[in-house]
Amino acid sequence: MEMASLHYRSSRILHLFVGVFVAQLTISLSAKVYVVYMGSRTSDDPDEILRQNHQMLTAVHKGSTERAQASHVYSYRHGFKGFAAKLTEQQASEMANMPGVVSVFPNLKRRLHTTHSWDFMGLVGEETMEIPGYSTKNQENVIIGFIDTGIWPESPSFSDDNMPSIPAGWNGQCQSGEAFNASSCNRKVIGARYYLSGYEAEEDLITSVSFKSPRDSSGHGSHTASTAAGRHVTNMNYKGLAAGGARGGAPMARIAVYKTCWASGCYDVDLLAAFDDAIRDGVHILSLSLGPEAPQGDYFNDAISLGSFHAASHGVVVVASVGNEGSQGSATNLAPWMITVAASSTDRDFTSDIVLGDGANFTGESLSLFEMNASTSIISASEAYAGYFTPYQSSYCLESSLNNTKTRGKILVCQHAESSTDSKLAKSAVVREAGGVGMILIDEADKDVAIPFVIPAAIVGRGTGGRILSYINHTRKPVSRIFPAKTVLGSHPAPRVAAFSSKGPNALNPEILKPDVSAPGLNILAAWSPAIEKMHFNILSGTSMACPHVTGIVALVKAVHPSWSPSAIKSAIMTTGKCSNYFG
Repeated sequence: MEMASLHYRSSRILHLFVGVFVAQLTISLSAKVYVVYMGSRTSDDPDEILRQNHQMLTAVHKGSTERAQASHVYSYRHGFKGFAAKLTEQQASEMANMPGVVSVFPNLKRRLHTTHSWDFMGLVGEETMEIPGYSTKNQENVIIGFIDTGIWPESPSFSDDNMPSIPAGWNGQCQSGEAFNASSCNRKVIGARYYLSGYEAEEDLITSVSFKSPRDSSGHGSHTASTAAGRHVTNMNYKGLAAGGARGGAPMARIAVYKTCWASGCYDVDLLAAFDDAIRDGVHILSLSLGPEAPQGDYFNDAISLGSFHAASHGVVVVASVGNEGSQGSATNLAPWMITVAASSTDRDFTSDIVLGDGANFTGESLSLFEMNASTSIISASEAYAGYFTPYQSSYCLESSLNNTKTRGKILVCQHAESSTDSKLAKSAVVREAGGVGMILIDEADKDVAIPFVIPAAIVGRGTGGRILSYINHTRKPVSRIFPAKTVLGSHPAPRVAAFSSKGPNALNPEILKPDVSAPGLNILAAWSPAIEKMHFNILSGTSMACPHVTGIVALVKAVHPSWSPSAIKSAIMTTGKCSNYFG
């Protein structure tokens, strides 16, 4: 009798397992992941919210609990109400018409918007970063959440030396995973989580995911976190450039990590899960150096707009980057309840000297430290066209477009289209592979962005590029020499808004000005992940770098005025910032 009962129970378990597996397979063949947003939380019982979510899913799956269970991805039940699930287009439409549902939208991908700057901004000190006339020592009780690519906790920027105990009221956790465990957190990095379900539904995890954990494999998350809240590091530099002491805006503030961004981007359902957890965990500030592509969708179909709304309603200040598309009306992260940040310059450049055979001397932007021992022949890349490529196409130094015989031993002058997404770094590799020994890249839009080229190379604007090409065209045997990059302080005018920084007007509500403020985002040195390149610090440009500068300022204001609302802090920053007359 007992054997028969055991056999029955085993068969029943196997039947349920097979049922769920078949349901998952059926769903995966015909469904996509959607967010079902249901507004503010109406119940104090998260389990009751989860039960209601499963009831709704069971309804659209015609009573099948197995398919409902298999389709569920996330439930949002702490800061707001809703869930993510795999649904067909028809099921998503049915769900949108159910009582209590505000909006249903697909699981879209958001992209990352990719230090002396604090001295330039007028903040002094190594750890306390005092604001003249105020004490900011309370920053050790301010918790900043970073929704990004994770963190490299061993970086000296995240040391917890001489930091007090974790603030009372912190409800977060240190989630273990690949190359990351509970001891990876400390009194500085007090919490870390990671989110994969939304990404997993859309991407191939086998080829695209490094470190299934909060550990940062790309460097972006470590860079932003250290810019806002990194500890003082006595000798931070990039291969000898920009050497000196560096720190974040609020060096004693605490860091909580929410890794939602992976190799190709950050998906909505994971972003919303991070917002939901961060609200419950007890962060005071959320920093997001990422966003949608322009034009942005309306607020009820945008995960960052929805998540930041509920965060702000719980007293959390949300700071976000405006984007790197550069054109008029390309601004994103437009919601009025968040602080949206543009990128501007500082008075520090990284330049290489370019000397022509006639003695003319120009400067270009570069991070290349490669040496040229003597002058060598220089030609326009259009002269080195190869195969089926036209001279015009080859002028952009596209892959396989250059003739090795014509290129070997020469410096090439290449072009970069303003609207192009081609990698400038890759162009230098194309020139090198064709036998070239140097490159001058003409790029008006990003002429101030320093790139770590793989050969002696530098970026110049159209004016300088035109004069170099004129020399080539009017000289029988033109030659040139490119010198290694060096750090230059005191460059002017500064600050100026970077050409790549996305601009208004606000495409959703033109009467609400966006971006709200600009901050240093050009050639910023900060912590890095050595997972790919064996570097602990790196120089990056983008509104991704500008956003954490404002996050650091918010932390200092929060330290001085802990009871101020997100709106009060945003108003204080916007009405006390310095205006720049140069927007070139």
